[in-house]
Amino acid sequence: MRIGNLNIDGILFLAPLAGISKRPFRLLARQFGASICYTEMISADAMKYEQDKTIRMLDHAPDEHPIGIQLFGSCPENMALAVRRIQEYKPDIIDLNMGCPVRKVVRKNGGASLLKDISLAAEILSAAAENTSLPVTVKIRSGWTSEEDVYLEFGNIAEKAGIAAVTLHPRSRMQGFSGKADWSKIKELKNEISIPVIGNGDIITPQDARDMLDSTGCDAVMIGRAAMKDPYIFRKIEVYLNEGRLIPDLTIEEKIDFALEHARLTIDQYNDRVGTLMMRKHLAWYTKGFPGGAGLRNQLMKVESYVGISDCLMRYCKNRGIATDS
Repeated sequence: MRIGNLNIDGILFLAPLAGISKRPFRLLARQFGASICYTEMISADAMKYEQDKTIRMLDHAPDEHPIGIQLFGSCPENMALAVRRIQEYKPDIIDLNMGCPVRKVVRKNGGASLLKDISLAAEILSAAAENTSLPVTVKIRSGWTSEEDVYLEFGNIAEKAGIAAVTLHPRSRMQGFSGKADWSKIKELKNEISIPVIGNGDIITPQDARDMLDSTGCDAVMIGRAAMKDPYIFRKIEVYLNEGRLIPDLTIEEKIDFALEHARLTIDQYNDRVGTLMMRKHLAWYTKGFPGGAGLRNQLMKVESYVGISDCLMRYCKNRGIATDS
């Protein structure tokens, strides 16, 4: 598909995920078939001060393209400055988050809080689009509450501001992740605006992705929570969309090999101690459904090094009679 001046070879997008969308995870998602990945959400205000932690979040390598950097903020001037500085890091897309429901973000008038202030959102959208030659996109929810939908109005404002695509998660901010995403709103938005619409929300299986594309006419699908726990979902969706067949989940052996690869990449980028702590949540997700998995996860939550991770997983394999390549 095409977004602005960027051609993307595929329609499967990895959502920006706080604490997850670091370079190692993005590399593995791409390996499994994600067409484009995004960084974690970055504060436009923090970009003004070029804080080290913020700059590190911009880190990406040539083998990650196409890649998007996502920003949030409530000040048009700071957003303009941020997109100009981000150009130096040569991403392919800049995405603006105006849908994040997390309290610490909305408390700063960022994320989904901008759904309550369309005029300020319009200023921010214009400030971003006018200060970069990169395609600027925006991710939104349907409204602050279910009774205050603004996604159609927002889509029109975004298009007029020069935004290249809109991602819609059709839940309100107040819904959080409860209930079911109303995909009919994605269809309505697609019929309302002429720029690409990316659908997001409740894609758990390959059939879900096919159903969203067919029922809404959206141009691409963005996957977040399901990919966070199983990045192999991109391969399963890709095969199903292209060939119409369902492929099995990874075997326990394959999941362990994949988990160790993820751990190696993470520890190489950070260090043994920090990388291992980062991996704990991933290891808990990757081992879900393993026979005797509760005991294994209890051990993995105590490891403090790559050797500890490897020894724990290899001991599990030996006790279960499982052969691995690692």
